[in-house]
Amino acid sequence: MFRNIPPILNAKQLLDQSIRRTKKIQIHDREKRFEIKKIVIARTVAFITDLLSQLESYVKNFPSIDRLPLFYQEIIDIKIDTNKLKKSLGAVDWARKTVEMVYMTQSSSLTKSGNVEFLKQKQKEIYGRVSSIVKQVDKNLVFLANAQKILRTFPDIEDIPTVVIAGYPNVGKSSLIRQLSAAKPEIAQYPFTTKQIFVGHMEKMVRYEKKRYQIIDTPGLLDRPLSERNKIERQAIAALRHLADLIVFIFDPSETSGYQMNDQTLMLENIQKLFTDVPFLIVENKVDIKDTGSANRKISCITGEGIEELRKEILSILN
Repeated sequence: MFRNIPPILNAKQLLDQSIRRTKKIQIHDREKRFEIKKIVIARTVAFITDLLSQLESYVKNFPSIDRLPLFYQEIIDIKIDTNKLKKSLGAVDWARKTVEMVYMTQSSSLTKSGNVEFLKQKQKEIYGRVSSIVKQVDKNLVFLANAQKILRTFPDIEDIPTVVIAGYPNVGKSSLIRQLSAAKPEIAQYPFTTKQIFVGHMEKMVRYEKKRYQIIDTPGLLDRPLSERNKIERQAIAALRHLADLIVFIFDPSETSGYQMNDQTLMLENIQKLFTDVPFLIVENKVDIKDTGSANRKISCITGEGIEELRKEILSILN
């Protein structure tokens, strides 16, 4: 979806590229005056055409934000700012239309005149006016270039049964998704290793048909009001809100993550209040370090204990 957005140049790069391409154009005519006229016209047309094509591709290849799934809309607003993105796309489209209008009003002067010096002056005039228009939206082009880089990092979310793994930072969410799927998230012993949504998949044969399930690792959540959450935490909330058919909440009873069980329990209670229509599966990780003896499912992402049983339960709930 976002892979089709082309790399976006700033104003200077865009203008330099278009001018550089036009210099390659050569036309031969036995009459020198006609040769120069043809070259001037051809280069001017190519310059304008190349600019219009680039500007149009920038706008058209960005997906319509309002038509995207709600998850993507929220993530874009969190990581990029929807209003600024729409404003920049609008500004670049304005530049495209204005460049086209300037050329349409000036092009007849090129075709009608046979005066070489006039032609060169008119070409210079068109280049100057068009360059001024493109430079006016330079900050918008720079913004879109940054947005393009961010959008290309977004995961491809499928419309299939989805389990979202949630919990405090460093409780083992990334380790669990690595155990459950073929995905290989970064694993490290410090909070907020996961800086964005990470997607993996599980498969199961259902009546001779292979069925796919989506499993999502969210950034670590901290137990505080949504208004106080940082951008990383808000991505996790967006995943829970828009994607989850099942939420697997992971406890770390060993508290080696740095978070006490009282705090982890309070977070679970608060999340359950927010997502009353989504089933929860409560899991205690790091059973190799501490086993509380509670009724919650026990696993160890280090030893693999309880992983297959958890996989079966997840698939059973999602079916």
